[in-house]
Amino acid sequence: MKENINIKTLIDFSNGKYSYNDYLKVKNWFDCPIKNNEINAQLFSQWEEDNEQYNSEDSLTHIFEKIQYNILLEEKKDRKKINIWRYYQQVAAILFIPVLAFSIWYYASERPNAPVQQMVESLVEINAPDGARVEFFLPDSSRGWLNSGSKLKFPAVFKGERKVELSGEAWFDVQHLDNTGFIVSVPDMNVNVLGTQFNVSAYPGEVCTDVTLEEGKVEIQGKSGIFNETLSPNERITFNQKTRTLTLSEVDASRFSAWKEGFLIIDNERLGQVIGRLERWYNVDIIIQDDVLKEYRFKATFKDEPLEEVLRLIAKTTPVNYIIENRTTDSNGVTKQKKVTMKLKI
Repeated sequence: MKENINIKTLIDFSNGKYSYNDYLKVKNWFDCPIKNNEINAQLFSQWEEDNEQYNSEDSLTHIFEKIQYNILLEEKKDRKKINIWRYYQQVAAILFIPVLAFSIWYYASERPNAPVQQMVESLVEINAPDGARVEFFLPDSSRGWLNSGSKLKFPAVFKGERKVELSGEAWFDVQHLDNTGFIVSVPDMNVNVLGTQFNVSAYPGEVCTDVTLEEGKVEIQGKSGIFNETLSPNERITFNQKTRTLTLSEVDASRFSAWKEGFLIIDNERLGQVIGRLERWYNVDIIIQDDVLKEYRFKATFKDEPLEEVLRLIAKTTPVNYIIENRTTDSNGVTKQKKVTMKLKI
């Protein structure tokens, strides 16, 4: 039986006005190569008869392009749903560790002869792999987010002082407890709080350690004893490990924790500063062949954009050529990171 193709359905689809059933119908029309000639003949016939109904700026070719784009967009959504499910499976596996530790402690604490002290002294470690952001909950009901390439270590049970060790970047929402402080320990400083929201960035290999306060009050103590500062909301402190200098500035604190919502913000930063964040954000290895490129500055905000779009923008505003190499597999069958090479455009 000859299938009737409705051009109004296609135009509505190209303008984003369609149901999921419409999407399946249109995809079926365009998925079968055998029907292509028949479909084209029907569409051009209807277009010639009814063209006066539609915007003269439209063309059938343009509509075809938008249809194909929307089909690809829907397919991408389907793939994203699968990827999100896999991602949450990974997150669930990560979060299962502290939940299990707490459950064991609670079970043991109900029994006088249980080795509770052993549980108290045990440590839990949460890791956020490159390319992922992980929400976490602590034994005292404090919560937060770990940025990609970061890890957080803390006792399975807080006894007295609440102290966690951070490598990388994290945002904290600390639960206030009377007479009990909270310490975030990074290599060159301790961040002391009572109850507040703040962001800490202390990646290994990075020159600077940053603390940005959103709410409440925090005290920053240098482990070398060279500084002791108190932050108020919308203040940021930066410690430069090379120059051993401390900088205090007023900022919009929400910009420095926007990463947990999926925003990648580049605020007039040198490419040399941004590369490390891009590598962790997209789990990619970036090589800059010409050092002069590291001095170019960028200002942009991305929301869940693919790596290719970010690189395209950089190339549009900077004399740079880039090559994205396909992933390779080593002799052990392990897939290596995606690699990007950037060089000065001549």
